[in-house]
Amino acid sequence: MLFRSKQEHLDLIHLEVSSLGFPKDENPTTDEIYKRIQEFGLELCPAEIGLSLRLQNSTSDSIYIGMKQITDRGGHPSVFFLYRDDGVFWLHGPWATPDHEWHDSSEFVFRLSKFSKRS
Repeated sequence: MLFRSKQEHLDLIHLEVSSLGFPKDENPTTDEIYKRIQEFGLELCPAEIGLSLRLQNSTSDSIYIGMKQITDRGGHPSVFFLYRDDGVFWLHGPWATPDHEWHDSSEFVFRLSKFSKRS
């Protein structure tokens, strides 16, 4: 398991895919979304954010963690997905292949870039 040696404050932003400027009838891929967020000065979150948000129970009803994909036991690239079911938060790992297409209503959390913050 990976543990960070020191705590770090991360500024996060929740965004729907529709707010990233893709054409209305287009379902952008994972790679296209990740490229676009860089253009907006955003970064992928460390995977631990999914666990942290799950433990805090402080997210919307469903949100994907914009993170570098991790490989599940079947060899499929996945990201964390938090959702609420009957008032209980769950952490899931759905597939997120580079060419997976996302609906415009899908909500992600990303990290504000350390370099885009103003002092």
